[in-house]
Amino acid sequence: MSHWGDKPVEFELTETQKDIQKAAREFAEKEFDSDLALELEKEQKFPKSIFEKACQLGFIGIEYPESYGGQSFGLFEDILVIEEFTKKDSGIGIALSLTDLGASVLLKHGDEKQKRELLIPITQGKGFLPVALLESMDGEGQTPMIIKRRDGSGGYLISEGKSWVTYGSLSQFIIVLNRGSNFGLLIEKGWKGVKITGLKKLMGMRISPTDEMVFNQVEIPEGNALPNSMEEQDPLSTYLQVYRIKTSGQALGISQGAFDQALKHAKEREQFGRKIAQFQGIQFMLADLYTQIEAARNLVYRAACGYDAKSPDLEKLSLVTKLFTTEVAVKTTIDAIQIHGGVGLMKEYSMERRLRDAKTIQNLKESNLVQRALISRKIVSI
Repeated sequence: MSHWGDKPVEFELTETQKDIQKAAREFAEKEFDSDLALELEKEQKFPKSIFEKACQLGFIGIEYPESYGGQSFGLFEDILVIEEFTKKDSGIGIALSLTDLGASVLLKHGDEKQKRELLIPITQGKGFLPVALLESMDGEGQTPMIIKRRDGSGGYLISEGKSWVTYGSLSQFIIVLNRGSNFGLLIEKGWKGVKITGLKKLMGMRISPTDEMVFNQVEIPEGNALPNSMEEQDPLSTYLQVYRIKTSGQALGISQGAFDQALKHAKEREQFGRKIAQFQGIQFMLADLYTQIEAARNLVYRAACGYDAKSPDLEKLSLVTKLFTTEVAVKTTIDAIQIHGGVGLMKEYSMERRLRDAKTIQNLKESNLVQRALISRKIVSI
């Protein structure tokens, strides 16, 4: 792969990257059963056995250093895996890619003890590391919710806050971040003041159980802090950038999978004595989708490479990438359903689930309206 720099990057995969891509594709083809996915979604249940197999083969934590159980690759290689997984099945692919959202924060801002204690179990299929991004109980978000104690006792206090946390009920440890603080906190689910109030029934992402958690007067020892150890980046920025890029990888896979299914159907389905792929209206739809997916792929790959190369302009690029790719995913799944006709609306068929998953990842954490506002501020510098 070409090095990151000021000039445009041409994404030509190395042989190793092609092998990773192929291995992820073969694993998904073998393990991601559509009937199982339907059952898992109905029960809002995580695919534990698939997760454990993915860990055994090194797909989870592929970007961790070998000393923490990983493969010592980068976010780019992780994106290649996410793309292949969500291309095959959006629900299972998203579920596997969300198991370690806090790992990027820990890798950049955690200490050696924290990394060894938390990252190695993930690669062994024995743990998760989710992130709780705090908001105030009243939804206003004006008051700092993480406070550095000044009373001589040391440590920190989460005064009061709430968050939707994917795998919150399944995880022992959770990284808590607050938009008003330049550090993160590592907490345990069983601590006093930490409470799970219920499972959220989302439109999509139903194979990734998401819980609402409430934090009230939670005391955190000094040693559980993840400080701003980098000159120009805090834990929250690290998390948001990686979250946007991983979400973009999910969106890319969803789009490509929907397109592949729609193209196959168009070549096989006959109407008025002709394959529907021969109708110009269908051809134009497919041409537009193909073009948009190729553009999305270039953005995703560029953003992932930019993260690995510590690009200084990654904040804006990650916003643009997530905005564009998730909108492409929603449009692609809608048009793919249109090409399929009535069969595309059936729950037994994966297309309507792809649409629900695409719309859900488009709106979680930061909706695309919020991202447009953030991008515009950076463009006009206000």
